[in-house]
Amino acid sequence: MKSFLMIFSIIVLRCCWGPTDFQLMLAQQNDNTLLKTLNGTYKINTLGYDDVSSYSLNITFDDNTKKVSGFAGCNRFFGTYSIKDNALTFGDIGSTKMMCQDEENKTETKLLKAFKKANLILFKEGGFSLYNKKKLLLSAEKEVENISVNFEYSALSRGTYKLININQKSVSLTNKQKGKPNTKVCREADWSNLMKTLKTVDVENIANLKAPSEDRFFDGAAIGNLKITYNGIVYESQSFDHGNPPKEIAILVKEILSISENIE
Repeated sequence: MKSFLMIFSIIVLRCCWGPTDFQLMLAQQNDNTLLKTLNGTYKINTLGYDDVSSYSLNITFDDNTKKVSGFAGCNRFFGTYSIKDNALTFGDIGSTKMMCQDEENKTETKLLKAFKKANLILFKEGGFSLYNKKKLLLSAEKEVENISVNFEYSALSRGTYKLININQKSVSLTNKQKGKPNTKVCREADWSNLMKTLKTVDVENIANLKAPSEDRFFDGAAIGNLKITYNGIVYESQSFDHGNPPKEIAILVKEILSISENIE
């Protein structure tokens, strides 16, 4: 009887035991909507499976220079990193030399050791986890900037009506005047690309940009207009020919139109 129960228990464990956290995250890497880049500041929440959120640990990646820096609990650290697909390695990590409490020292030492051991990064919505093979070293989440941005683009003529609204949560497209907008969720990767492009634009100056052509005045093009609401302040361009915006906002307009394409 005991042998039977033991065999039955093994079968149940093998058949019914769910996938590990590592297996679940590994499966997520095939999701094309998941943002798999490192840039900006992330809050480190766990070391291994220990909650370290109270220590305010963070790490900042610069995608252009491949430099990394952050706060390890008492000291600041800095160094370099390299990443290819899901393989991540850190170069030599230096740090400041402030005096710390014993508990902070232990946390800091564990964090710096995790950097040395890391050889695998798995991304998740809004963050990532570092592993040594299948062993969890740390998990982190992107620190959300406290900003509110909304993009509105319109293209209007006697035969054209297009109104696009994009914010961090949704993308909407209206193709008929007084028509019902079609709406979809704004993908994290699309929003990230849009915000990166926004950084190249002098938002406060878009009202002063001159249109490079005037076909809209002769029904040769729809009237284009871009409106950006940034933390409650509205910045609006002058009208321009749809398809030929001022060069200073051309890439941003192209990105907005591209994001709206899949909703039609």
